[in-house]
Amino acid sequence: MRWAAVPAAALAAGLGLCAAAAQAAPAQDGPASRADYQAVAHPVVGRVGETVEVELGVRNGGPGPGGGRPGHGAGLYEVTPPPGTAIVAAPRSGARQPCVAAVSPGAAPSSYICSIEESFSAGERDTLSFRVRIDEKVDGAEGLVRILDRDGAPASDPDPGNDTAPIRVEVMDRAPEPVASPAANGTLLLATTSGTAVSAGAIAFGVKRRRR
Repeated sequence: MRWAAVPAAALAAGLGLCAAAAQAAPAQDGPASRADYQAVAHPVVGRVGETVEVELGVRNGGPGPGGGRPGHGAGLYEVTPPPGTAIVAAPRSGARQPCVAAVSPGAAPSSYICSIEESFSAGERDTLSFRVRIDEKVDGAEGLVRILDRDGAPASDPDPGNDTAPIRVEVMDRAPEPVASPAANGTLLLATTSGTAVSAGAIAFGVKRRRR
């Protein structure tokens, strides 16, 4: 299943989201009840050629709850993978997709716009476990998680300093290949071939939402 590529202006309607992520609490409640959305990003750790899971998303730092109109989610955030990597994922089955590909003049290449689930209390995290493939080592490469407001603009909340978080990359060196004795060559070849087949069959592309 392929990601949908849609203009940024249509993202809010396509994902069924409310307009303002960080100012989801009613204005009459005052600044003390507003939710401070904080970007969450864990590093991409692995070897070149590997596909690894990376947890990315948003935390509600409080003091107020996230909110929005029923059925329209609690906000948006953008995920841009680091140079030298690629997100390999497919939306979950069902009418609502957690993320869609972003195509607009202001969107970074290969970036995705993701929705925050509707019920988002202070102290909770709403993250997705992305499958990220490491294609090459790029020194100093960083991606980004960025909380958005209406129309794909940066959010304006009580603490804009935590509205973005870098996605760093830690490329591990490959372990040296063991030297096989001539007698073991046949066994090693069989094991390698079998292991490759199992790995290929076990790869599952997708994202998993985590709440805590």
